[in-house]
Amino acid sequence: MKRKSLAGLVCVLLLMLLMVVGCSNDEKPSGGEKEGDKETEDGAKELSLEPMTTEDITLTYASWANGALNQELANKFMELYPNITVELVQLEQEGWNDHLTNLASTGELPDVFWYLGNVDIAVRNSWLGDMTEYFENDPESETVLSTLKDQGYFDGERKLAAPVAYQPYTIFLDENLFNKMNKDMPSADWTYSEMIDLMKEMTVPEQGIYGYNSYTKLLTMAPIVNADGNGEFGWDGEKYDLTKDWADATTQHAELVRSGVHAPLFDTDEAEAAFGDRLLWAANTGRLAMQLDAWWSVGLFSQPEFMEKGMKWVPYVVPKGDTAETLHKPAFIDFGSFSSATEHPREAYELLKFFGWGKEGWETKLQAFKTLENEDGSLLFKHPDGLPLIEDEKIWSELRALLPESQYYTDFLERAKEPIPLGGASQPGFQTFLDEVYFGGEYGDVEAAIMNGDVNAHDIAEDLTEKINQYREDALAELFF
Repeated sequence: MKRKSLAGLVCVLLLMLLMVVGCSNDEKPSGGEKEGDKETEDGAKELSLEPMTTEDITLTYASWANGALNQELANKFMELYPNITVELVQLEQEGWNDHLTNLASTGELPDVFWYLGNVDIAVRNSWLGDMTEYFENDPESETVLSTLKDQGYFDGERKLAAPVAYQPYTIFLDENLFNKMNKDMPSADWTYSEMIDLMKEMTVPEQGIYGYNSYTKLLTMAPIVNADGNGEFGWDGEKYDLTKDWADATTQHAELVRSGVHAPLFDTDEAEAAFGDRLLWAANTGRLAMQLDAWWSVGLFSQPEFMEKGMKWVPYVVPKGDTAETLHKPAFIDFGSFSSATEHPREAYELLKFFGWGKEGWETKLQAFKTLENEDGSLLFKHPDGLPLIEDEKIWSELRALLPESQYYTDFLERAKEPIPLGGASQPGFQTFLDEVYFGGEYGDVEAAIMNGDVNAHDIAEDLTEKINQYREDALAELFF
């Protein structure tokens, strides 16, 4: 009798154990792990994403990228996922965030979208979906350029946005002018000090030749390249500091403008006196050594107009800091996300990636750069529109093949894989600081005030540093707590 009771107890315990195991299999795994998660040989979790839906769904998408390119990407995505229809939402880039605000107010915010400039607007209006689980479990995330992986974690915990387009700062040098002046072209590994020295050496007032003209700015470049910075204004990942490289570069630029190393500013009496046309772009005069600009001007400078005037503009990366350990360079980085209200976040994430950093998307883009045509049969893209956001040798190699054979382009691409985004779209509080302090505070337009000699950059740098750090803290407190 006693043995029979013990056997019965064992049966009950086994039954309870099976029930517990059964219940556990029905529960959703915690910590981002999914059913079927595997481990690699070294014990690390093997990354994978849950399958996408097989139901018929529609996703809407909005960005200001080229419309024909967007359609090409949408077509390819729908070819890969026949059950998903992608509808492109056409918006004017001017007033972009206002358009998104209007759509959001009627519950029509696109499932996937880019936002423009001020990230505070997107966060404050709760537009941004949380893609943390998807990004951190996506094997492709491992390939994202090292300086861009952590972008979009505005509160330090959740990934709410991701870089989706990359246009590097680019310094164009007129090789023909350098040859004319018997000056050797700098090394592809030139330094910041070498660049400044070259600007001065190439300036010949009696011949009306100027060292440089600026669209992009020294005060943005210097804090990033000289201090291995992670953002504008001396951002090191925790704090801003305008007291060093920003103050030095701002002061130096003002001195170079006053001394005539910088070309006369556009639409001024000085420009009219120098070029006979106050509206003539200095880079189109044949009397300029360097144009501080961006990658998108590669196509412009390849136009016959410049060659016919005797110019040969070639691209250089922003030089490395004299003692820098990285190749951090300022870059125009656009950000995108999926809507916090989308009914299909998993699929929206895949669409965002495909149009942004994903390898399959980039394969489609490269094909589009080679084949899309205007109505007259000419190629729509004179050169690739932007650079890849991933470390993929094949993608970079194929993009290289679409550029001129010149060694300058090879050198450029090899040194352009550590882009650093500008502040507005990537740092909470940054744009508000610009609007309320930097361009509209007690000093007026800070850069103009320094240029005019109304204030000394070093005298106000500490005050600006305190204010921008406070603006960041205030923005984080308002937006995330």
